[in-house]
Amino acid sequence: MDYGNLKQAILSGKVTVKLEYLPAQSIVFSIMFHKKELAQAVIQAVTNEAVNIIDPLAEHRNDLLKAIESSVWEDVFTKDENNRIFTLDMQRKYLKTRNRNRNVYYGAKELSSQEIIKGQYEKLKQVAITFIFESNTTPEVSPLAEIQLMDVNTHEIYTDLLTLYEVNLNRIDKNSPIHQDLIILKYFLTIKTQDDLCEFVNSYDSHFARSLVIDYINAITDEATLIKIGGSKKFMSKVDFEKLTEALLEGIEKGIEKGTDNTIKIMQALKANTPISEIEETYQTSAHKIEEIRQAMTM
Repeated sequence: MDYGNLKQAILSGKVTVKLEYLPAQSIVFSIMFHKKELAQAVIQAVTNEAVNIIDPLAEHRNDLLKAIESSVWEDVFTKDENNRIFTLDMQRKYLKTRNRNRNVYYGAKELSSQEIIKGQYEKLKQVAITFIFESNTTPEVSPLAEIQLMDVNTHEIYTDLLTLYEVNLNRIDKNSPIHQDLIILKYFLTIKTQDDLCEFVNSYDSHFARSLVIDYINAITDEATLIKIGGSKKFMSKVDFEKLTEALLEGIEKGIEKGTDNTIKIMQALKANTPISEIEETYQTSAHKIEEIRQAMTM
């Protein structure tokens, strides 16, 4: 695709943003960042080291759906030539305790997924998990956080076997002391309107920025792939869970519920169109509470 022609088509309105398929949405992010070039560029910008990853699609015989389904709990899963594990995961909101525990959980899960032969733990491969957050309201948080296990007495790194990275898009600006590609990524992933896209193509013209625009347009204009992946049960199970979690967070913020397990189960029951009377009886709650949860799910 000729970028010059594409840019003019965007600026003239012939090629437009699709509101149902914005850059930060799970299906678009997963499609785009299963491209080796984009995934590798982000991983290198985050880790600040030269990383040569194995093509995420080549590992699955260029079957995009299989590649996405295989990394269902992270948007992108890949390894480098030394079998170190790298993942990218796009998150919407940041709730400190919930997400930090979740980050550690999935980092540990990827670490423990490795096979140990004859107790040779020294052969475990490093795991680097990158979480990209649209919003982080925690005070004093940095644009890019790197987390490892540390000895609290000596402040020495206990091991570099597991590293968690948090990229906080709403804390990044054009003067942030981080890799330029992460600044470009911030402004790309926060595109929500056609004006935003036009501003982006006018502001950034690096190879990485051009690749983001080209692969985004390719992703949102490939209806067959969008439908195929969007209809995948494994992919939708993740998307549905994220929607339920976001609705739950809305409910917590509004004082509707306090994050009990029952709240999530009630949300799932509502999504399945279970009769209100049956939900009341099953979860011993009132119709009023159920309606509040339903309203939170639609916000």
